[in-house]
Amino acid sequence: MGAQLLRQAEHLADAMVVRVQTAVPAYRTETAVSTEELRRTCLDNIHFVFGPIGRTPALSSPESRENGRLRARAGIPLAAVMEAYRVAARFLWNCLAETAAHSAVPAEVTVRAASEMWMVLDTYTQQMAEGYREELTVQALNREQERSAVVRALLEGRLTETGSSDTATLLGLPPYGPYVVIAAQVPEIGRHAVPDAEPMLRAIGMASSWHLLHDVEVGIAHLPDRALCLDTHQIDRLTELLGSSTHKHAGISPPYDDLGNSATALRLARIALLSAFDGRRVTVFDRDPLAVAAASAPEITQRVARTVLGTLDRIPAVQRALLLETFGAWLDNGGSADQAAATLFCHPNTIRHRLRRIEAHTGRSLTDPRETAELILAFEIDRRLTAAPTS
Repeated sequence: MGAQLLRQAEHLADAMVVRVQTAVPAYRTETAVSTEELRRTCLDNIHFVFGPIGRTPALSSPESRENGRLRARAGIPLAAVMEAYRVAARFLWNCLAETAAHSAVPAEVTVRAASEMWMVLDTYTQQMAEGYREELTVQALNREQERSAVVRALLEGRLTETGSSDTATLLGLPPYGPYVVIAAQVPEIGRHAVPDAEPMLRAIGMASSWHLLHDVEVGIAHLPDRALCLDTHQIDRLTELLGSSTHKHAGISPPYDDLGNSATALRLARIALLSAFDGRRVTVFDRDPLAVAAASAPEITQRVARTVLGTLDRIPAVQRALLLETFGAWLDNGGSADQAAATLFCHPNTIRHRLRRIEAHTGRSLTDPRETAELILAFEIDRRLTAAPTS
């Protein structure tokens, strides 16, 4: 019966093409799959299915696997390809049943032939699906490699024409800013600093593209509303989200408009990252200039801090920490001893006494604006030294 059907293969292939193109819209135009290519595939299908009837069926089908790859490459949805295979299978079954009836083939022979046909069709379809998935995997890997290379070139300042829409499209970003760069400290080499960063930012309306380096995970995020960007609302949301999701600390660059400036923005984000500490896990570069200044040149700023803080290093560590905590509370409360006392649950006179001790140890007066500024800078440097991010 298989040989009888194979003698009609050319005619059956023409009829199968009509059935598939009628039933599956993706095959009706020549754009993705030409009629000639579809006919060739149908002919392969007929030979693969009817050829083994009465003999040992094939356990694999390189032709069908390759067909799956070609359909994936052409961009035809897998659901459409599967539907085409179902239409073809029904057509072949009808052909087998009509031939068996016309030739008065015994029922047991027809049942055995049908069983063999459906087993071969199952192999054919499975091989197609595997080829389709293999091609999708290759495409995904190629896209990710290309995307990773573009992000790296951007962050290293080596990409020309960086403001082009093609680059933004490849990264999944709008072609125009504002953007910010995020530098988030990784917990260890090879691990993400911000798990599921892209979907997390997408949930708050921010498109982003991420790249994992050995020490930081770098993200380029798009701020969708320029007006909100100017009033800092979006930066606030981003800071809050990163603070609750990153494993360690993160720095955010100032907003910028041209993707070509991403390398500069990364340098600023790294400086902001250096100024972060456990008490403030995320730092925005242009939000806290004193903190950024404290972290931007460690070898210099540490010397400045030691000089300004004077003999504070000579007193017991617990007392030193208490005095600096008091100074921090006083700063956070706008220089009010009463409010600082409420924060630290002590008497305002205790606050004043501790501040006088700081003046005595440092030789600087808190009534002198310049000397107070020096103390504030030294304080910012010192608290980052005592709570520095670990690599």
